[in-house]
Amino acid sequence: MNVIKENILNAITVIIMVFFAIPKLTGMPRSIEGFEQFEIALGIPATFFRIFTGISEVALAGLLIFAFVYEKPRLEKIAFAYLLITMLTAILLELLARPEPKLILVVIAIFLAIGAIYKLNKNL
Repeated sequence: MNVIKENILNAITVIIMVFFAIPKLTGMPRSIEGFEQFEIALGIPATFFRIFTGISEVALAGLLIFAFVYEKPRLEKIAFAYLLITMLTAILLELLARPEPKLILVVIAIFLAIGAIYKLNKNL
């Protein structure tokens, strides 16, 4: 039963990462607008930061899929450490760099950070 829960957590993480990467990589207007807010606050070019973030999210999803398919627990641990760092950064950006933080994005990032902490502690 634990293996099923672990796989569900991995699958949810992959789905969420890809779900949020697609608008960034395809240049959806809402994504562009959000990253323009970050450009103003951080001075990082919006297009570069948006595409970099989208690629990072897809890479993370790919890393988790690879770790699952080839049964690489160490790689999975690296992926969840990467996820934790990414989600903590996302929370900070939402709260400090966006004029009006999007509460739903903060909640999702907290959920993923908690999942990452769980997986990292599970694999220790």
